[in-house]
Amino acid sequence: MNIKDLVRPEILRLKPYVPAKKVLDKVRLNANESPYSVTHSASDNCLNLYPDARPDQIRSMVSSYLDVPNESIVITRGSTEAIDVAIRTFCIPNRDGILVFPPTFEMYKFYADVQGIKMHTILLDEKNGYSLNMKAIEMFDPNQSKLTFICSPSNPLGHVFSNESIYRVCEHFSESGLIVLDGAYVEFDDDDIYKDILSRFENVVMLRTLSKAFGLAGVRCGALISSQEICQYIERVIPPYSFSTPAVNSVIESLSDKGIKKSKKNIKLILENRKWLSDELESLKSVIEVYPSHTNFILVRVIDAKEFCKKAKDSGFLLRDVSYQPLLDNCVRITVGNSDQNQKLIEGLKA
Repeated sequence: MNIKDLVRPEILRLKPYVPAKKVLDKVRLNANESPYSVTHSASDNCLNLYPDARPDQIRSMVSSYLDVPNESIVITRGSTEAIDVAIRTFCIPNRDGILVFPPTFEMYKFYADVQGIKMHTILLDEKNGYSLNMKAIEMFDPNQSKLTFICSPSNPLGHVFSNESIYRVCEHFSESGLIVLDGAYVEFDDDDIYKDILSRFENVVMLRTLSKAFGLAGVRCGALISSQEICQYIERVIPPYSFSTPAVNSVIESLSDKGIKKSKKNIKLILENRKWLSDELESLKSVIEVYPSHTNFILVRVIDAKEFCKKAKDSGFLLRDVSYQPLLDNCVRITVGNSDQNQKLIEGLKA
């Protein structure tokens, strides 16, 4: 398959914006920056000046963290922007389509709708543990989908798809379009399959984020990992100066050796809290089923989702009612909090 043939013609013709260059020991009067700051903190951190046009420092640290070449990484403002730019780079509005497997992350549909891209869906196999419906997938015409999104570990389900099924999906679309593997929660599970798939298939794109395992949801930093060719095309639609100086500094600190060590410690704590919370939820009379989780949240099926969420809210906690998603009637997604938060939530739900 020729990757270039998948790219929108407008993107192929697009000339990249050339920002003002930074040169050491030279005063930059070519970028229309103000020489003055309003606050001391802005002055101390040089916030009157534009950040680097491309967040190369972040990319280098993500490269080291994931053991992936720099050229195979595009840094995005959260993994949701990665979804957006992937669709904008490859999908022609009012002609192309994407394929998703509901219940799944809602932003795939959001960005497809924004761009006028047709949405194809194949429901997960509820009777077999919400697995990928391989029979239906392999009957689907691969030419109908430019991008096929797989979220594993899954949001909102929290489970993982089998390695075999993911490989089969990649194989089915290997000559027709791109597979986008959303790995937002892989740090809470195992990401070895992603590295292997990237080495096997030229049409695979992997998404990662620092929002979950590194606790940087407020910074908005994600990464798109793929072949150098795919990354070069996607890079064309990323605007310059997309990462503020404070954001860059936060990511650099978090991806340091000390930051990674702290992240692993936090993940271990979340997994311990998840086990405790899962056991406690199973003991509640209002809970029908607690689904296995490979993420930092737990999905439960309850007798009455609205009443369950109201009871939690009255106790000071907001939960996510996902009953509007297919196959998830009266299901609620609960983020794992710290031990004190989890205990108070359970006390409120028992009251």
